[in-house]
Amino acid sequence: MQQELAARLVAAWVWVRSQTLRLAAGTRPWLLRRWQRLTGWTLVLTLLAGGATAAVVAITTYTALELSRFARAEARRITYVYAAGQQLAPGISVRAVDLAAILTRLRYTETRGFPSAPGQFSRTASAWDIALRSADAPGPRRLKLETRGDRITRVLRDGEAVESASLPPEVLTAALDRPGEEYRPVRLADVPLIVLNAVLAVEDHRFFEHGGVDLHGLLRAAWTNFRSGRVAQGGSTITQQLVKNRLLTARRTYTRKLNEAWLAAVLEWRYSKEQILEAYLNEIYLGQRGPLALRGMGAAARAYFRKEVHQLTLPEAALLAGMTRAPNAYSPVLNPERAKQRRDVVLARMHELGMIGAADLDAARRQPLRVEPLLAPGQPAPYFADYVRQQVEENAGEDVAGGRIFSSLDLSLQRFAETALARGLDRLETRRPRLRRSTPAERLQGALVSIDPGTGEIRALVGGREYQISQFNRAVSARRQPGSAFKPFVYLAALTPRTGGWPAFTAASFVDDEPFVLPARGRDPAWSPRNYENRYEGRVTVRRALEASLNSATVRVALETGLPTVVDTARRLGIESPLTAVPAMALGAFEVTPLELARAYATFAAGGMRPGAPTPVREIRGADGAVVPVSVEPPERVASPAEAYLMTSLLEGVVNKGTGAGVRAAGVTGAVAGKTGTTNDGRDAWFVGYTPTLVTVVWVGFDSNEPHGLSASDAAVPIWGDFMKQVLDAYPSPPFSVPSGVAFADVDLTNGRLANRYCPTVARETFITGTEPSPCTEHGGLGDQAGDWWRRFRGWIHGR
Repeated sequence: MQQELAARLVAAWVWVRSQTLRLAAGTRPWLLRRWQRLTGWTLVLTLLAGGATAAVVAITTYTALELSRFARAEARRITYVYAAGQQLAPGISVRAVDLAAILTRLRYTETRGFPSAPGQFSRTASAWDIALRSADAPGPRRLKLETRGDRITRVLRDGEAVESASLPPEVLTAALDRPGEEYRPVRLADVPLIVLNAVLAVEDHRFFEHGGVDLHGLLRAAWTNFRSGRVAQGGSTITQQLVKNRLLTARRTYTRKLNEAWLAAVLEWRYSKEQILEAYLNEIYLGQRGPLALRGMGAAARAYFRKEVHQLTLPEAALLAGMTRAPNAYSPVLNPERAKQRRDVVLARMHELGMIGAADLDAARRQPLRVEPLLAPGQPAPYFADYVRQQVEENAGEDVAGGRIFSSLDLSLQRFAETALARGLDRLETRRPRLRRSTPAERLQGALVSIDPGTGEIRALVGGREYQISQFNRAVSARRQPGSAFKPFVYLAALTPRTGGWPAFTAASFVDDEPFVLPARGRDPAWSPRNYENRYEGRVTVRRALEASLNSATVRVALETGLPTVVDTARRLGIESPLTAVPAMALGAFEVTPLELARAYATFAAGGMRPGAPTPVREIRGADGAVVPVSVEPPERVASPAEAYLMTSLLEGVVNKGTGAGVRAAGVTGAVAGKTGTTNDGRDAWFVGYTPTLVTVVWVGFDSNEPHGLSASDAAVPIWGDFMKQVLDAYPSPPFSVPSGVAFADVDLTNGRLANRYCPTVARETFITGTEPSPCTEHGGLGDQAGDWWRRFRGWIHGR
């Protein structure tokens, strides 16, 4: 547009010049001079008008572009990600899920008497009463939880019993946030008055009076700086600071200050004061937690005080407000004395402005600094939040800007997971000093992911030991060998009836667990599977082979079943990583991700239904409230319920008396099935276990892939057991249901046949109906029967 205007001005000048030359030939000199003066002024005025027009066009265009940039940034910041609302149902422990803390985070206030207003709750030894806000519950307003001990026995909504209820979801983060930050957005309505007053007092107490640029403040700052001989006070308003942070650089130049002032005035015209103040509170930089910037009051309140912003006290609010000028210089962790002095300056300023009284000022000044010595995470579930952002950007992109993302994260399960993983890794390093490393980046690592087996929704996810040290998400992206955790797919292939025939094995079939050598084939050298610690058990049942994780027996099962059949079975259950039909594949000699393994095991827990690809997102809504379509893979039946239950029965044996027995030692009771996984060189340790409602994978290893020499029983099982003990304390799980098509029979453990009364060693075994073995013929012959008859006769004679 500017180029077109310049071209028109040049054309006008050329025309005026040509007319002047044409008239000059026949015109008197005095008339010619007047004409030249007239055309000269015309040209000047034309140029001035054109220049003014160009300037207006340029300023208008620049302003529109900057407003558009600000709007996009604001839309990204207010695209909130929510956790799943806390479920309330009979059996749930209000103590274990910490219901009081959840309600407090949701800004519900506890009262001694019966709640009289929305946003209040009360509790007694036998009940909780919650008065819901209209925004939290569009229908019923009263929620009552009847309890016995700390467990819910009945849920009533407006006096009517219901199966379950859910609390409003909590905000996790922004979906389209900038990387390298810890960010927990807050709404202005959630920020207490003491926090607002503290920020306004120290930053811009005339915020609600000026139009973006405060001339009084500029003059006052200039005079103060002149008197002190240095820059002791700034004259920028909150709006100007927001413009600088969002749109401009931090360079101190006159051009930037002019841009800042202009855009601040435009911003005040475009947005309300409340919107600007909320954006500023979420934009403030308030220090570092390792390499991560703490952005906004919400993240800072959590990091420094482990509180929500609405829980901050007056001294805490003044401390955070004082940090806005120089966050690291006034950090209560790095410089506690300077931070306290700065806090007291803010408190004095609040008193000077009449925001607090003398008594409040004195009480607040007397309060010592109480901050976390090691900064707490400012954002809950950071690895999960990153994965949500990744999924949203891949599926919805900018279409969701300004909207809402509803995730599947259970904050209680997430808390259990983070605690269990950190506690377990610390315990391993304490008990085995050889595992300690000198630098944080080289320390022993782990990952934990839990999914709902029916839907594939991710309920908890921890991608590493410390997010501030490494943001690499091991639960989603780390590809490591599963080792023996792959064996259930081998046994499912072996136990599944073939088309028109019997399966290759049943749980009672026998297999040799002895050393053997597979001869070289083509380029593949000779290979011999070895058992853990070179211990072999000879002739064992299939159940025992899986319970004890016997490598030699498992490879024999895989070879007899057919390696291509094993590969096909793993593919059906959701293993998408490259698989090659070689014997070592049966022992997990390839790479998978923890999330991939969780999905495959979910098929067992879900009765043969493979869930869609695990997802952290339940629903996406755009800025207009409309649902944004997201590609979702539906569940698919890949095994019969009977086949899935048979595998569950075998994997329960792993937990009860096999390599996973440490789960019971950790205090986990109830219906649990799972499998350990340890690579031969001790680089990876796994445990994949499940209940009817939750599948959880734990992995332990070094990022460098160096051997740690730990078995899964030593490294992964205790962490899994710690996590699930907390889970089952909070959410009791039902037993595994037995589907049709499953048969139970007593088996003679010496020959694998159906036992009779004369068999010496008998155990109850699980079969797919129709695959039961034939009756035992080795025991119970004529001699045995005669002896039995004689014993019965003697008992009858003696009256026994």
